[in-house]
Amino acid sequence: MHGKPFSLFKRGKVWYVRFKTASNTYTTAKSTGQTTRNRAESFSIDYLHNGQIVLRENVIFENFSRGFFDWSGSWATDKRVRGMRISERHCIQLDRTMKNLILPIIGKIRLQNIDRTVIKNFRNDLFNKQYSGATINHVLSIIKLVLEAAEEQSLIRGIPRIDRAANNTKHKGILTVDEVRKLFDAEWQDFRAYAASLLAASTGLRLGEVLGLVLSDYHLKDKYIHCRRSWDHTLRKLNQTTKTGRARNIFIPRTVIDTLNRLIASNPYPMTDESFIFYANKSSAYPTEPKIITDNLYDAMASIGITEKTRRERNITFHSHRHFLNSLLINANIPLQKIQSITGHLTAEMTQHYYHLDDMQDVQKVQESLFASLLLESPKVSGARH
Repeated sequence: MHGKPFSLFKRGKVWYVRFKTASNTYTTAKSTGQTTRNRAESFSIDYLHNGQIVLRENVIFENFSRGFFDWSGSWATDKRVRGMRISERHCIQLDRTMKNLILPIIGKIRLQNIDRTVIKNFRNDLFNKQYSGATINHVLSIIKLVLEAAEEQSLIRGIPRIDRAANNTKHKGILTVDEVRKLFDAEWQDFRAYAASLLAASTGLRLGEVLGLVLSDYHLKDKYIHCRRSWDHTLRKLNQTTKTGRARNIFIPRTVIDTLNRLIASNPYPMTDESFIFYANKSSAYPTEPKIITDNLYDAMASIGITEKTRRERNITFHSHRHFLNSLLINANIPLQKIQSITGHLTAEMTQHYYHLDDMQDVQKVQESLFASLLLESPKVSGARH
């Protein structure tokens, strides 16, 4: 039995097996149920092939990577101990990418068998599925992190060469002005989704920023929204800052004010300054589910001829509202730094500029000229909520 990853011994008439583990120790004895050595050896080999024992020689990627990015795990803990930037949300996103894109393809492959060819085929498979170069490289970096840990534990002799994809970032699609007009003239199933899209298209707010708005952020008299926080759906909590860490004030057109007023009036919960403007169906402690917003948006798009296939090809998402406003203001010759101040694009130059609402009259004129012409006072909404 020398050289085999298990040892056999007999107790009475029955043969028992002990397996050599990844830590170079042996498991407790297990009965093979066999009375001959040959059958006991066959049993042991089959047991190994079924992956029921983790050995240095047969550790599969899926088993080794299980819980790798847990917030309380060794990888995240090591990052925090070393003072490196890491968040619980980031760990959840890494784990989700692992489960959705990596494990279905290479999860069952043994660590020792993951070589340059396996990585290349995996990369090309993602490319053929039309993932962007940036996404492919992000996924490859996750695999590399796992393989580095495996090498550190001497489960593999070295990390295979990983050739990255060209960084052909898939740009977000932008709706045309005509499509925006048709979209907000279409019939919507949920008024909250309609109001969220209208607000985003006229202000450039991200979805998390829209959902993070509370009543005290809405300044009706002065016609502006104070964007200071964002809703993190992954962690189901309200972040105390925006993505860039900076709050901003944004004018909202008259038609958007009318829409928000109607939404607030439909809120079924007792209202306080901290009440979410985009309320949830079952609890005042949370805002509307993001899926309700996006599903209704995509249904409205389909009703004006932007099918799911077209939408995916053009890469149009809720975030496209943000790009629409950005493009609209650029075409209206609004200074770039002023646009960045509205949309919250933080750059080195932006740290030196802060625009007050009094400086935004040109932006307000562009907003009003488009959105007031959409005649949105009576939107076609077939239901207040799903």
